[in-house]
Amino acid sequence: MNRYAIIVTAAAAALCAAPASAQQQARAAEPARGAAAAPADSTAEPRLVFDREVFSYSSGGRRDPFRPLTASEDGPLFDELTVRMIVFAQDPRDSMVLVQDVTGKVHRLRRGERVGNATVVDIGRSRVLFSVNEFGVYRQGVLELKSNQGASR
Repeated sequence: MNRYAIIVTAAAAALCAAPASAQQQARAAEPARGAAAAPADSTAEPRLVFDREVFSYSSGGRRDPFRPLTASEDGPLFDELTVRMIVFAQDPRDSMVLVQDVTGKVHRLRRGERVGNATVVDIGRSRVLFSVNEFGVYRQGVLELKSNQGASR
């Protein structure tokens, strides 16, 4: 056997061993005989494809890491509040407190009402007890009315 016969025999054996799909792909890649190949249109606009990654966050009781740590759309944080006035009544449902945040906005609150991450639990003559939600953990916080603001005792 000469050298060329061995090469042709090896190529034929490789084609027979190749899967049918690979053979079909090879045939499809060859230009059709007798048919003129379509000329490439060099004036056509390139087609842009945008792929966007989408992320989802399973909180599992934790805070959303994409929310800011400072004042949010829900209101100011507890640490940003200052008591400006307490209207104390014998009936706890009638008592009211005015608190001011760092932006200067005044919030008028009664027992059970919420501002930002704090909920009013109790209103006393010179102090207000809050339940503060910090990243899913609740704690108690107290704001006191300063004596120079005219608090009566």
